[in-house]
Amino acid sequence: MRKMVWLGLAGLVAAGVAWAATGEKAVCKYCGAERDSVQALVRDVCPKHPAGFAKGRHAAFEGELERLEFYCVHCGMGAKHIKTLVLGTCPKHPDGFGKGAHVPYEGRTAGPYTCRFCGQEFGSIRAMTSAVCARHPDGFGKGRHSPAR
Repeated sequence: MRKMVWLGLAGLVAAGVAWAATGEKAVCKYCGAERDSVQALVRDVCPKHPAGFAKGRHAAFEGELERLEFYCVHCGMGAKHIKTLVLGTCPKHPDGFGKGAHVPYEGRTAGPYTCRFCGQEFGSIRAMTSAVCARHPDGFGKGRHSPAR
């Protein structure tokens, strides 16, 4: 496990070098922590990492930080700041009701939103995640639509 985390960290640092050079702030997609660069962000341990408390490093949010609102991939809930979004528990999380935090959507902010499984288009992420997808990988009618990036 340690090698996987280290390789992931090295990949994030390498990918974020050009982004950090622009002077933009980096934000963790798990806890909403802000740092001056991607390198500074991925050095620290994340308290809200999916692997458990302090079992992984921060991961940089790759979407636009200048958005008016951030949306959860699983339920479509919106929040004005990414930190507000990721601190709440998601009722439609894949692990079960309230068993995981909201996951911020990193794709484009303007609709229509396309399902990554079947290609159907929706006007909002909330409408998309409310409907059952016929081509979900878990089987017919066993999962909800999920937005593509």
